[in-house]
Amino acid sequence: MQVVVTGIGLVTSIGGDRQSTWKALLAGDSGIRYGNSNLPLAIVPWDNSDYFYNLPKVEGFLKKAVTEAIADANLKFPLSECGLVIGSSRGYQAQLEQWHSLNIAKNHTKNNKAPWLNLLSLSGAIAAYIQTQNLVLSPMAACATGNWTIFQAYELIKQGKCEVAIAGASDSALTPLTIAGFQKLGAMAKIGLYPFSVEREGMVLGEGAAVLVLESLTSAQARHVKIYGQILGCGISNDGYHLTNFDPAHPQGEIAINACLERSGLLAKDIDYISTHGTGTIINDGMEAKLIQKLFPHRPYISATKGATGHALGATGIMEAAFCLLALQNQILSSCIGMRSPAFDLNFVRSANTSSIKTALNLSFGFGGQNAVVAFKK
Repeated sequence: MQVVVTGIGLVTSIGGDRQSTWKALLAGDSGIRYGNSNLPLAIVPWDNSDYFYNLPKVEGFLKKAVTEAIADANLKFPLSECGLVIGSSRGYQAQLEQWHSLNIAKNHTKNNKAPWLNLLSLSGAIAAYIQTQNLVLSPMAACATGNWTIFQAYELIKQGKCEVAIAGASDSALTPLTIAGFQKLGAMAKIGLYPFSVEREGMVLGEGAAVLVLESLTSAQARHVKIYGQILGCGISNDGYHLTNFDPAHPQGEIAINACLERSGLLAKDIDYISTHGTGTIINDGMEAKLIQKLFPHRPYISATKGATGHALGATGIMEAAFCLLALQNQILSSCIGMRSPAFDLNFVRSANTSSIKTALNLSFGFGGQNAVVAFKK
């Protein structure tokens, strides 16, 4: 059974929907600004003009992206038979921190219940929103979460559990705890995000949501809807090496890529374009560049987009999957936004340009050695 993508929804620091985000990405715009923490951050513009403004941002972003993706796929509520896979790295952490701070300030620390204790309730909120009565899954795999949601939604359709499945992820945790954690790891940039550059100094945290509507090809053709691209296969692995770091040799990253290629019926030389994880850290970019050089000597096009959106944690992989699909549909490649002096001999896209591509690979390598790779075809 072939699985295709028929709807995309996006909420990012460079755009409040799919079209504005894609336009800004091709223009080379960046949502990275200096925040109250005196660190560069990529914050989603969000005010009371947004319908979902009164919700926690992590939920509001997600519901807005879900609404857009459903409309884009020409589907109607309720979606009672739709499979649903919703992930997040941080969930409602921002609300938990806010609740804790308020209660400490008021000395209300006893016999008080946190309203956001269930960190995985995002999937439940979306299940109720679309009114599905089918399977609902909630993967959490650090920065690889977004690609995990695609993998699981793809499998639901392949296994005949549903004809349509929604994959999505959201994160909004630009909070003291999150920032302190990544600073402790030495992963945060002080000035900006410069992927694969000699000048790279670390990652810049972002936020946002992305949602894809997956559908069997038979269903999509019967409904006469547009198709962004086909999901050919996925590869998943874990380093099992360290609580936060990946194995420096990164054999499991190679295993995930090769598993994805094998399940997709592809050889490495068949890949035209790679959307990298590209965090801007010394370690990640070095490891990823060496891996690409080893496995893809034919020099496919290489992009990195976190210089535009920031690192949106659990949502970042599915954001970049959406960019792959838009690139395949429009035959336009986005650039390595934020790149300065390239540190590696790869075929980096330095400015957005038209190009004939048939296949794309989306790479996610999360903290703790979480690896998830998805292959797409025009």
